[in-house]
Amino acid sequence: MSKWTKLRDKVRAKILSILGLVGGSAAAAPAASAGRVAPWDACTRASCWGGSNASVRVMNALSPRMPEAVFRERVAWTKGRGADTIHLCLVNKGDGEYAGYSPWGVGRRPSAGATDADVVKRMLERIAYCRAQGLAVVIWLQADDSSDWARALASNADRCVARIAEAGLLDAASTVVAGLEMDEYWNATHARAVVSAIRAHYHYKVGTHHTGGRTTFASLGDILFYQVEPGRSAAQIKADTKSALKTGKPVNFFELSRGPARDLCKAAFSAGAFGVGNW
Repeated sequence: MSKWTKLRDKVRAKILSILGLVGGSAAAAPAASAGRVAPWDACTRASCWGGSNASVRVMNALSPRMPEAVFRERVAWTKGRGADTIHLCLVNKGDGEYAGYSPWGVGRRPSAGATDADVVKRMLERIAYCRAQGLAVVIWLQADDSSDWARALASNADRCVARIAEAGLLDAASTVVAGLEMDEYWNATHARAVVSAIRAHYHYKVGTHHTGGRTTFASLGDILFYQVEPGRSAAQIKADTKSALKTGKPVNFFELSRGPARDLCKAAFSAGAFGVGNW
C-alpha cells in the first residue's frame, strides 16, 4: 500500500466517522439528519453567490487558494441566509475568485494520474466541516470558464472520475452534477462520457446544468439544474420553471439571478421547483 493510499484512507475514515457514515457510502444515510447524507430532494435552499454581480463564489470553497478564514466566512454566510445546502466545485481553472484548482493540485488539470494528497485532504476536511455545520453537500465536478480542463476531464472520464471517487470526494454528496454550463465546453460525446463515469462510481442522482434557458443534456441526468439570464420577473420565473419541468426531470432552479433573490426563488418553488441556488 502506497504512502498516498494510507493517507487517503486515514483521512477518509476520520471524515466518515465524523459524518456518521458506514463504509464510505452515501447509501448508509437515506435521511437528512445531523451527520447523515441528505437525500437529493432535501437539498432545497442554497445561496451560491454574493457581492456585486456574483463576485463572491461560495461554490469555490474547496479551493486551496481560499484561506481557511474566508472558507469559514462563506459557510457562515450560507447558514445565515437560511440555506440547507452548499454546492461545491472540484475542478475549476478560471471561474471566479480563488479559481485555478482541482483534486490534482493548484494549477493542475485533471488527468489519469494520482490526485494531490494535500489538496484532497483539505477538500475532504472542508466537506466534513460543511456537513458538521448541518449543510447538505452537492458536488459539481467541473466549473465553466475552464474549457481545456473540462475537455481533459471528459477525454479520460473513466480514470479521472475514478481518481475523484477513490479519493473519497463523492462520499458525502447528496447529488453529483457533471458540470456548470456543460454545453459551453462539452459536446454530446463528452457529456455522455462524464455522466457515465459518474454513474460507475456514484450510485445516486446525477445532475446536468446548461447555459441560460437550455436543456441540451438533460436526458443524460436524473435532475435538471436550470439557469436563465438575469433580469427575469417572478411571473417569468414561474413560466420558466414550468417549461423546465417539461423535460420530465425534477428541477432545481439553480441560477435565476446573479446574487440572492428570495422572491424569485419563492416563485420557482411555487411553480414546482424542488430547489434553488439564489436563496
